[in-house]
Amino acid sequence: MPTVKVEDIKIKDERFREEFGEIEELAVSISRYGLLHPIVIDEDMNLVAGERRLKAHQKLGLESIDVKYIKDTSELEKREIEIEENLRRKDFTWTEEVKAKNAVDTIKRELYGNAVKGHGGGWSMRDTADSLGDSMGTVSRDLRLAKAIEEFPELMKEKTKEAAWKNYQKIRERSLVDALSSKVVVKVDVKCLVHGDSKVEMKKLKSNSVDLVHTDPPFAIALDKGFKSIDAWAGKVYDDELQEVMNTIGLVVKECYRVLKEDRHMYLYFAIQHYDYVRKLLEDTGFNVNAVPCMWHKTGGGGAGGSEYSFASNYEVCFLCMKGRRALNKLGQSNVWVEPRVAPQRKIHPTQKPHSLIRKCIEQSTRAGELVIDPFAGSASTLLAAFETKREAWGCELDKEYYGQGVLRIEALKKSQGE
Repeated sequence: MPTVKVEDIKIKDERFREEFGEIEELAVSISRYGLLHPIVIDEDMNLVAGERRLKAHQKLGLESIDVKYIKDTSELEKREIEIEENLRRKDFTWTEEVKAKNAVDTIKRELYGNAVKGHGGGWSMRDTADSLGDSMGTVSRDLRLAKAIEEFPELMKEKTKEAAWKNYQKIRERSLVDALSSKVVVKVDVKCLVHGDSKVEMKKLKSNSVDLVHTDPPFAIALDKGFKSIDAWAGKVYDDELQEVMNTIGLVVKECYRVLKEDRHMYLYFAIQHYDYVRKLLEDTGFNVNAVPCMWHKTGGGGAGGSEYSFASNYEVCFLCMKGRRALNKLGQSNVWVEPRVAPQRKIHPTQKPHSLIRKCIEQSTRAGELVIDPFAGSASTLLAAFETKREAWGCELDKEYYGQGVLRIEALKKSQGE
């Protein structure tokens, strides 16, 4: 077996292997038993296969290494040898494995041409599977996954090939749904906003008919301290007892659970001081509640309620609740939503949310054409955001003034769309 000096071997930058595993373990094995398989080099001393073995020799301080020469071999064929040898060793990471299989398939087709069904000759996926000792199904899936990680690099974060494949299937499903959503047509109709008590009106909705609830119940700040909360901007006084307010919300939450389809979401805003009460209420109803609430960080303008003894409040919180389980449409999004508050001169309702914020929730939790409702509709911001994102909408508002303003806003949207 010929040997060469370790220092004379050249390693090109474009090597397929990215991770080398436990070189120390291989070095110990070589020091005990010697090199069982020689490395492969070309006539110019360029390494073709066996980089881990070479690195182990370097670690041991060995001056020479057994080699096998290949001559009169093209760069494409050298690449083929490198990849095939490592594939048979089965010590690639899953990303390296699928990339390598894809490279083998590509190289073979370049060397031998593509097989044409019914005409014979050329290289086929069946040939790739046979050469690797894998099934057609496994090779087909791995080749698709190799192309998928080029288009969606985030798949490489998955720990296993199986997890990456499942995630890829979800991405494909979302892409298909998004493509179909462009064909969805939703008719804007003022009848979607009802003037009445949500405890009564919600009972008229069919069970398992709603895809998303997005609502901000009328929590009166500081009622649990025996105070009245006066909204100076709107000139309205909320003087109900806290328990009465909570009872109303509890009844509506039960109706929300009833009307929601399985595996659907609800976003419910609440006063942070009522965290324990509201969370228990939701969980007792049957919702799965994310214990860490989402937070709307309000930008633009000063906060509310600041004094020399306290900081001004610049955020609101809401629970993401689920009836069953449904994945969010965009994974990895922050639970802190940085969105500008509605300017005072544009406000219709004292707790009015910006459309950009509501759209964020709707687009995360529904598909085009699905039904979004708000049992405490206020000035119909949720309904408008639903229409703007091609969702169906329904809402209920008890206050006559806000109901009237909501109708006007829906009519304005309808006219702007030429309906």
